[in-house]
Amino acid sequence: MVSMRRYLPAVFVFCALLTASFDAALLAQQQPSDPLNGWLRHVRRSLPRDAAQYSGYDTSHVTAAASAIEQWSAYVAHQASLDRGGSANQAVRRLLAAKTNLDQRIDEMFELRRRFAELPAGDDRRDAVRAYLRTTSELIDLSGRLRYLLYDAVNLAAGRAGDDDVRNDLIEMLTEAGSSIGAMALSAWLVDPPASSEPARPAASKALKVKLLRLIVASGDFQLLPAVAALARHEDTPAELIIEAAETIRKLGLPQDPRPGQADDVPQPAITAAELEKILAAVDESTLSAQSQSRRDELIAWLIERRDKGILGDSLRLGHYDVQPGDWLLMRNPSPYNLFTDLSPGLFTHVGVVGIEEDDTGRRRMVLVDLPEIGRTIPATNVDLFVLRSLHYVFVRHRDPAVGRKMGEVVVSTIGNPTEFDLNFRTDRVRALRGKPLAGEKIKTYCAGLLMLCAQETTAAREEFFPIPEFVAGGNTADNLAVLGLSIGEDFVSPTGALFSPALEIVGRRDPMYEPEREIRETIYDYFAEGLKTKTLTPSPDEKQALLIRLAEMAKSNPLLAAAIARSQGVSAEMDLVSAARAAAVVETLDDIAYAASDGFFDARQAIRAPSVEELARQGVSSEDLKSLRLLRTRHGNLYRQWQQRALTPRDLRVALVNYYIESGKSQIDRRFFQKAPPAAE
Repeated sequence: MVSMRRYLPAVFVFCALLTASFDAALLAQQQPSDPLNGWLRHVRRSLPRDAAQYSGYDTSHVTAAASAIEQWSAYVAHQASLDRGGSANQAVRRLLAAKTNLDQRIDEMFELRRRFAELPAGDDRRDAVRAYLRTTSELIDLSGRLRYLLYDAVNLAAGRAGDDDVRNDLIEMLTEAGSSIGAMALSAWLVDPPASSEPARPAASKALKVKLLRLIVASGDFQLLPAVAALARHEDTPAELIIEAAETIRKLGLPQDPRPGQADDVPQPAITAAELEKILAAVDESTLSAQSQSRRDELIAWLIERRDKGILGDSLRLGHYDVQPGDWLLMRNPSPYNLFTDLSPGLFTHVGVVGIEEDDTGRRRMVLVDLPEIGRTIPATNVDLFVLRSLHYVFVRHRDPAVGRKMGEVVVSTIGNPTEFDLNFRTDRVRALRGKPLAGEKIKTYCAGLLMLCAQETTAAREEFFPIPEFVAGGNTADNLAVLGLSIGEDFVSPTGALFSPALEIVGRRDPMYEPEREIRETIYDYFAEGLKTKTLTPSPDEKQALLIRLAEMAKSNPLLAAAIARSQGVSAEMDLVSAARAAAVVETLDDIAYAASDGFFDARQAIRAPSVEELARQGVSSEDLKSLRLLRTRHGNLYRQWQQRALTPRDLRVALVNYYIESGKSQIDRRFFQKAPPAAE
């Protein structure tokens, strides 16, 4: 099926304001005057204040409260969308307050993480850690959902505002809250739309744009740099506003120049020092006040130095925080490996270490070094570009600066080294490298093993970084992994395990953002992992995958064939190619199922919400894509009819489609991986 993404207006990409139908029993539990705050108070009261209290804690209370908070938040937003009396700003205020309240709980949860290492080792501690992880994951996901709601609420409020005074009130409210999602929603107002744009949007005044820039600075969201850069380079931007934009870029963190040999899949920086310096140099000085001329000259001098030397110290600004060499990046992305250990659900699924490198021209860069599953050498990526790959992450830093500096030096010494991804997730091969020069050394480990590689060269003990041992998840997990030639090795460490280190401080993090497609993929991955615990894995590779497995078996005695297979798959020829092929067949199929489900959701929602077939045909949509649209409207006929009758809200539609494609993905998982094997022939 051909995706409709490229044909439908961008406004369809984000849901309109959301609402929900409410269960009568749910409503009865709340205070009629302010049910949203009632549920937020319930969360605050019900969360344990001590690490030990998480042992035996019933996390279903948090799950129920999270659902109610999302529904009541959607109700608040929807009521504002129906009210023509100007209550949209008030809805934004209430949603901001709810988001702030929830984020305070998350801050408390992250602070509590340090205390679990103090508990006596044993089943009670492991039970407490798992309950803590489930609770924290629930709250992080809820925070992302509230941001999702706020995006649409802010857009609605700005669009409803009749003049700049009303928008000023909205912007001041968002600035006071430091709302990154508010800044994201309003950043489009920085550059005036073409006069012919539809729907029509009035141009923002210079004063309003200055306020928007200050909102962006208050938000600390350096991922809004493209919008600020667009304002700086726009031909109609007044000189004073160009200087404000340049100051904003400096405060958020000027992007680094692309790294030589940068991979094709890495995005280009929003703007470079050289380009911004050129823009400022072209400003007509006669239009500037004396103060603005001084600011411009100081910015130009700074930009020239950045252009010629790269970063100018041992830190790089990313919004509200700085990253330094030796910092660890812990990322949260959908992953099939998220429930493979007994410390689950994993809050983080991939890692990297920050270091400073100097290129042949003498320019210094802050890079993120990681060890991906596919590849034959250790890559490095500008840290400000690498973080764009994740919707949620944290940077952690060891409390001893000398330990951090050493880890930064170690990780830079591994850039470009040959690698072999360890499908048995062992760390003994890493320990064998302790004290050895690493230049050119082959690194055989997995992503979190890179953390150990850096940590073991410092004066700090391993337990300072990973204080709670991890083991393979229970049930049938170990046996099912063995079918693929995989295992969770002794002394295993994970990205999530580092979170419990009392010695690691959280120095920066990205506010989470909900994405329906991401929810679908993550739920399907987790369903597969749960199946590994409770069912028997029966892989069913397709013809291509089966052929690769057979070739890998033949390559055991044929080095030339092994080398050819390794090149084609982007892995080391010394890897266990049979295990790699078996694992790849499963993960590839799992990815196909998960992404087909999330893409199916996207296409279905767009098909239901799109204009009529006749209108799309007039817009030039092909007959093939119109046929796909009709099929989707037929498949989801009941939802489509309700949508046409305005009996279904955008949130109702999203929830129904998310559930449909999750269940579809789960059914495919069972068919492909967990059917009972036929009895052996006698």
